[in-house]
Amino acid sequence: MRADYQIIDEPEGGRWPDLPVRSLWPLLASMLVGAGPGWAWFVFNAFAIGSPTRRRDLAWVLGGLAFLSVLVAALILGWSSIAPGVRPYVGLGLVVPKLGVSYRLYQDQARTEGLFEHFGGTFRNGLPVLAAGMFLVGRLPEPGDGFIALLLRLVLL
Repeated sequence: MRADYQIIDEPEGGRWPDLPVRSLWPLLASMLVGAGPGWAWFVFNAFAIGSPTRRRDLAWVLGGLAFLSVLVAALILGWSSIAPGVRPYVGLGLVVPKLGVSYRLYQDQARTEGLFEHFGGTFRNGLPVLAAGMFLVGRLPEPGDGFIALLLRLVLL
């Protein structure tokens, strides 16, 4: 049942109203499976619940991917100038932006969840998808499998 007026943050009715999950599940996927699958799930979830911030969420994901790509390229080009004692900590520079974007997406979607539920929406359990993602991430190519596999692993996972 919809009111005659529209609340600014009211979900508009998504394309897949039977498939959304609470935003906690994509956040956990970003942490346990990788930023690429987690961010894709955030975008899908935003469109599924008809979130008013879905375009902004998509912009955050695209911006995060662009930033990580530039960061990885800079690390590859400047790897020889990084002191050997610092190299083990360079990976933290990739983890922090991934978690930052993931948490921002989580915050945007968490605000919409209550309204989605209030207007009759239901959420699914995201645990099976998260478990499948954790199983499949172990099947991806290893960094020793080639340069392209290394780039994909650094940017997406």
